[in-house]
Amino acid sequence: MAESTQDYLYPNPQLRPPSKLLPDLGGNTAAAALGLAGALAAVLLFSAPLIIAILGGITILALSFMESEAFLLLIIFLTPLGWILSVDLPGHDVPVALRFLVIVGFFAGKLSRGQARLRNIFRPALSRASLWFLCLVAATTIIGHKGLTHESVRDIYVLGTFVGFYFVVLAWVETRERLHKVLWVVLTSTLVTAIFAIYQQIIGGYGSLWLYVTPVDAYFRQWAGRSASFLGDPNSLAGYLNLVLPFALACSLLGRRRWKKLGAWTLGLGFVALLSSQSLGGFLGFGSILVLAIINFVPNARKRILLLCGLGAFTFLLYLLRGVINPIHTEQAISGDAIGRLLLWQTAIQNFISSPIIGVGWGNFVGPFGPDYPAFLGWDTQGLPSAHSTYLQLLAETGILGFSAFFWLVIKAWREGRERFRSSDDVLIRTLGFGVLGAILSLLVQGIADFLFQGQFGTLLWIILGLLAASSRLTRTPHEPNKSLCGA
Repeated sequence: MAESTQDYLYPNPQLRPPSKLLPDLGGNTAAAALGLAGALAAVLLFSAPLIIAILGGITILALSFMESEAFLLLIIFLTPLGWILSVDLPGHDVPVALRFLVIVGFFAGKLSRGQARLRNIFRPALSRASLWFLCLVAATTIIGHKGLTHESVRDIYVLGTFVGFYFVVLAWVETRERLHKVLWVVLTSTLVTAIFAIYQQIIGGYGSLWLYVTPVDAYFRQWAGRSASFLGDPNSLAGYLNLVLPFALACSLLGRRRWKKLGAWTLGLGFVALLSSQSLGGFLGFGSILVLAIINFVPNARKRILLLCGLGAFTFLLYLLRGVINPIHTEQAISGDAIGRLLLWQTAIQNFISSPIIGVGWGNFVGPFGPDYPAFLGWDTQGLPSAHSTYLQLLAETGILGFSAFFWLVIKAWREGRERFRSSDDVLIRTLGFGVLGAILSLLVQGIADFLFQGQFGTLLWIILGLLAASSRLTRTPHEPNKSLCGA
């Protein structure tokens, strides 16, 4: 595939000649360099973790500043990987710190070259809706009766990196070739994520890699036959997969050659990984994606009805076989989980009633439980302080204002995705449109029983929204052949 000349509008900055990199210190440049190297080696010897973190941060800033395509694609590829360092250092949540540095470095580079084009990146409706949601969340938390807490500051910061990375994607994806590459990387990354989830089922445990990047703490859950892959818990894995599987489904139906194969493999192995997560909400979310696909891709009404009936029968069969698929899903376990969720939902409703307009603050849902929260771990399937309902947690933490802002964002994304899918004859744009529709629908369905705006899920969601916003300027010329997903 030929590279577009637009990819080279922003040449990498040139370093100064080697002779100018180090100033002339009175003829003692070599001695000064050796002394500096020795001092650096000594510092590394006694404080390696901090220095490595600083050097890594500088490297990330530099590569983001230069808009290194390989580096930014690698960051997107690593989206599913959660990595919490077992050290008491700022930025111990590696993915969050990484996103923050990428955002700062990327836009610092744009500003230094006079290429920020702020008006262009704030023009899309999704940009304004995302910023409005972020600002309302922050404002309602600050003025709320609980004010800023450690949890709320942390969660607002994380949400800020989600929205900030959306703007990175929107500003960076300026060509069709780059949109191709990002979609390919997202599908490939999800394929690897699914394979690792299946591997966990085979070995009957999380695996040494997961235990290395996820430190054991008070909320750690022992292996119970449910895969988490690289994510923190099985429900998050299911939600993450459901964001990508609509794209894989569209690629397998609309794409050709290597795109069709990649879509089919990601869809097949992703479904197996979804089964291994044992997430009931995830199953319902994926079922809604299949219903959407049947309605939009099957032209014959009779076939649609037959397929929908078959899907319903298959879902019912999975429910009947839940004890065979995973013996831990007994009636007693399910009823205990239901009681735990009802208690959490009741607490969320009480929080909402206490502050219906602005809520108790983003990230403050855990407040009522305090140190006694681990007592709920026998019921809480996620092991993290959440209401296990996107709707109730948004109402409890952000009130009517934040809840309305979120659904304004969802409505804008749905309308744009539907327009891309229905009005375009371009396979790439139609695939993107259906993928966005499926991702939003699965979020709304699974959100009934799970709160998903944590970690990798939020990052991927705003990456998808960034691609959707960027696609509005990537239309084909009238005489350009439609080779969007032909694998040429």
